[in-house]
Amino acid sequence: MSTPLESPQNSALGSKTESPHFVLIVTDNLEISVNVAKELHRIGHHTKLALFDGETLGELPATAPSATLFVFSDYIEHLNELTQNIRDTFPRSNQPIIAMINRIGDLKNNTFDSVLFAPAHPSQISTRVNSMIRLQEMEREITLRTQTLAEDFDITHTLNEADLDKSYRILFIGEASPEFMAIINALQKRRVEVVAAFTSFSAFDFLHESSFDAVVMNALKEPEPALTIASTMLRNSKLYHVPTLLLIDEAKFDYKEKAFKSGIKDIIPHDSDDVEIAGRIMELANYHRIHSQLKSEFNLIGGEACSDISSGTFNANFFEKHMVRVCEFYKDSQTPISLIAIRTFYNSDITLPDDKIARANAQIGSMIKNLVRMQDIVARIEDDLFFIAIPGMQFQMIDSVIDRISGVIECTAFETGRSEPKRFTMQIETAKAKFIENESHADLIVRLYQNLRAASGNSDTAPSLANTL
Repeated sequence: MSTPLESPQNSALGSKTESPHFVLIVTDNLEISVNVAKELHRIGHHTKLALFDGETLGELPATAPSATLFVFSDYIEHLNELTQNIRDTFPRSNQPIIAMINRIGDLKNNTFDSVLFAPAHPSQISTRVNSMIRLQEMEREITLRTQTLAEDFDITHTLNEADLDKSYRILFIGEASPEFMAIINALQKRRVEVVAAFTSFSAFDFLHESSFDAVVMNALKEPEPALTIASTMLRNSKLYHVPTLLLIDEAKFDYKEKAFKSGIKDIIPHDSDDVEIAGRIMELANYHRIHSQLKSEFNLIGGEACSDISSGTFNANFFEKHMVRVCEFYKDSQTPISLIAIRTFYNSDITLPDDKIARANAQIGSMIKNLVRMQDIVARIEDDLFFIAIPGMQFQMIDSVIDRISGVIECTAFETGRSEPKRFTMQIETAKAKFIENESHADLIVRLYQNLRAASGNSDTAPSLANTL
């Protein structure tokens, strides 16, 4: 039996924008799965339920999902074969497979890409699914970029995996209770470097002075200090992605909703098995390590032949060649691609030197790059023109990206190098376009230029990149 839930644009469960991702939920527990599906809808994803009754699996979708989530309470012994069924059904999909289960059973090590244990909050589950999808998107774009560099620029980029082999570093915060010490011992047996901070003050000293793969906090007696630390980390760009976990006494802990809103990634009952607790900590630490490594790769990949050095973005040549590969890859997966064009001009009655305008435009390119996701492709096409390709994002969601970029750029003051006026500001004109099925990359780029000319009211502009296609 297959149970499709309403799509977000047609349901009060979600927003009125098309979902960028489709999540398949395979389950033997309809009640929990519906609550998880509602939370996935709330953050913009489509879902479909395939029920398993112990013998028969419901109908699977015709197209590959962005991720598959297993929500199982009873039939744990069937999970190895069911996950293999999913992989065999969608052999070309390198989708993450996540599970929310109440025990390990006899699962193979590679059955799931990520595991949560019951009881898990629906927002905790949806956040984990969303994170795994994002990680896959980053890995996919890194792969495509290395292919473009190798095949079009004769540049070999080898991924640096040395950091992945280093020992994990975990920060423990709170009272050194027996439960806490048991976890520390279990981690140290796995050669994990453990740092203990017994107060919030010393914890922040450690967090600001060093890097950690995860933070585990003792909330057995008083949860508020731990939640305050988690909220503070959530507001810090350096600490935002570091996973935080709570050790709790379930009989006394009534803060789950508040904990997840504070950024807590996992809540662990103190009477759980030490091996299970260590495994849950290690999984989140491993995710953070991989995510950090991919971010580092995005900053390293490229070279003078394909980059605009002054802005740190790609150049027009790389963008044109890479879009061939991006469009070819995504057209088969029914994944959307949205493009944004940004034209800059300065607000001033005085004539400014070319080098000041060029410097401002270079700064704007750097700002744009930092205002979008790592896997988005930012290129400087002309001195005052930038393109952004955003794979996986629906066209209806692009306006929020444009608003964020324009809000930052238009409130930034740039130095004139004169006594009066000392500063000037920049404005932007924008246009957008979406990839149409079976459209060539060249037609997509030309259409983006046409939309930009229409937005500026200039029908005579001769686009340099479009003329080369």
